Amino acid sequence: MVWFAGVLAQTDSETLLDNPLTHTDWIKAGIVLVCTLVLAVTVSKLLRRAVSRGIGHGFASILTSRFSGYAVFIIGLSYALTVLGVRVGPLLGALGLGGLVLALALQGVVGNFVSSVILQTRRPYTVGDTVELDGHLGVVEDIDSRTTQIRGLDGTHIRIPNANVAGATIVNLTREPVRRSSLMVGVAYDTDLQQATEAIYAALERVPRVLADPEPAVNLDGFGDSSIGFNVLYWHDSDVPTELAARHDLVLAIHREFAAGSITIAFPQVTVWSGQQRPDRLYGGEVGEVRAPYPGLDQAEDERERRGPQWRLPGLRNPDRRSGS
Repeated sequence: MVWFAGVLAQTDSETLLDNPLTHTDWIKAGIVLVCTLVLAVTVSKLLRRAVSRGIGHGFASILTSRFSGYAVFIIGLSYALTVLGVRVGPLLGALGLGGLVLALALQGVVGNFVSSVILQTRRPYTVGDTVELDGHLGVVEDIDSRTTQIRGLDGTHIRIPNANVAGATIVNLTREPVRRSSLMVGVAYDTDLQQATEAIYAALERVPRVLADPEPAVNLDGFGDSSIGFNVLYWHDSDVPTELAARHDLVLAIHREFAAGSITIAFPQVTVWSGQQRPDRLYGGEVGEVRAPYPGLDQAEDERERRGPQWRLPGLRNPDRRSGS
């Protein structure tokens, strides 16, 4: 590529020697370059303002406006070089080849950059959303050309490469204003299930953070090892603090309702046998040979069919047939 650029410079120098530049050419090229700069800045600002009104402020509007400004500047610069007698075609080819080599050397950076463009185009989350990205849960603080920065619920700051985010499962917890959660409750087997259901509904009504619309639901889930399970489905505001507070209040309200109605909340139980009901002489106190009768194995000797040896001559399958009987 260096050899190609040298040949290109030599050819352009020979052309300029045959047709030397005048002051008018330099003035035209300068005017074109100045106008290009003004036009590029104007287009960039106008486009950034328009994109910000459409999809909001962020990396997408910055990226779009900068690309548009760069495109206008490159077109103007190419025209200015043409006025000065420089052949732009071979120069652009050399730049394109150099750009390809640079892209191969910076695959990771280019991958993150392209992923950031895809994320800004699809907008699965925005700044301020609570999301789960690549196994990390937190609030989105910033999205740049390489990473997405989130603030964890424990106050930590996490930067995740956009290439990892684009290829992973994205869970947006606050995209909708409300969200549903579930709570498992187990009661003892001797519980009046209708009474327990009414008690859970009464507890739901006593928690202001649980929304009445959409309505909560209480469903029997099945028979467990030590309990009969209820699956309580309820709706609340989508932010994580409200979710935690609503669950806390609901557990407390259900416990109070069950205590008032004498309903037992089941828990794993183990029965310990003291051995006091054990008989004094187990198996009648007899100790001897253990031999249980087995069908077909432990038959009496006289009941078994005995067959004597049968002698056969070579070439005969049945000796009785030979004797004619």
